[in-house]
Amino acid sequence: MRAIVVGGGKVGAYLARLLLDADYEVKVIELRPAHLHQLEHDLSPDILVYGDGADPRVLQAAGITQADALAAVTGSDETNLVAATLARFEYGVSRVIGRVNNPKNAWMYTPTMGVDVVVNQADRIGKLMLEEITARG
Repeated sequence: MRAIVVGGGKVGAYLARLLLDADYEVKVIELRPAHLHQLEHDLSPDILVYGDGADPRVLQAAGITQADALAAVTGSDETNLVAATLARFEYGVSRVIGRVNNPKNAWMYTPTMGVDVVVNQADRIGKLMLEEITARG
């Protein structure tokens, strides 16, 4: 299976490592040179692609036409949504996951935007904490 991770920050690097450990062929797209340099120490340099994950040329360089899955996990909702939409509708990627950064933008992460699975960290963590705060026992 082939997966592309758009965003090489902490979440993207961790996800890439998990995918590699599960025997996926992985490419990580990262725009920030400092993060890319750090990733070269943590991951194999041959899986790294420098550029903007919302740019079709960069997605093509990462092998989007052969990808089975794409996870858009940058710190930018706009980038994540554009990458997801391109992956699904331009390149036919069968599984697309999108990370929500600003909970107010969660409504945009829908199948009509190309997103199969939404990961809204603030919502999940907030609800878990609320549950713990209000737990009686």
